Amino acid sequence: MSDGLVVEAEGHTERDRHCTNCDRGFVPQQAHRIERQETTATYTCPWCKQTVVADPPREPVERPPSIVTHSIVTDDDGRTIARLFFEGGSWLQFSETGEGWVREEMFDAEGVKIESFAADFNHDACDTPEAYCHQELVRYDTFTIAGLKIQRPHVATVLL
Repeated sequence: MSDGLVVEAEGHTERDRHCTNCDRGFVPQQAHRIERQETTATYTCPWCKQTVVADPPREPVERPPSIVTHSIVTDDDGRTIARLFFEGGSWLQFSETGEGWVREEMFDAEGVKIESFAADFNHDACDTPEAYCHQELVRYDTFTIAGLKIQRPHVATVLL
């Protein structure tokens, strides 16, 4: 683990993390994802998107609003809808369509769908709505605000 340089970032002084893949430095606030282990942390480098193991951040890292619950329901047509609900009342939804696709949609707290960010996945070539929901549930807590803005912009648009 690199001792690195001391860097000032958004009011925090932290040791600079060094990416061994692209040979660039970054501070924890810049990492797209941070997953803490007992004595280390795995960071996603903001430059090359590869993972780096280093000391965990000493200062708190800004995280997006938390997921408070999730649900899986079946609509009147027998199609599955899997939802993640966030602090503040917004939700992310994965739903089967009549054409065999899975649609990902983000809704604000008032229930307004963010139409321009809807994404479709071919159900035959991809996972079920439940699997997408589970995948998002597992990885969401590792996102930093910077990472959410870049990797999940339609979610960040509503939550931030």
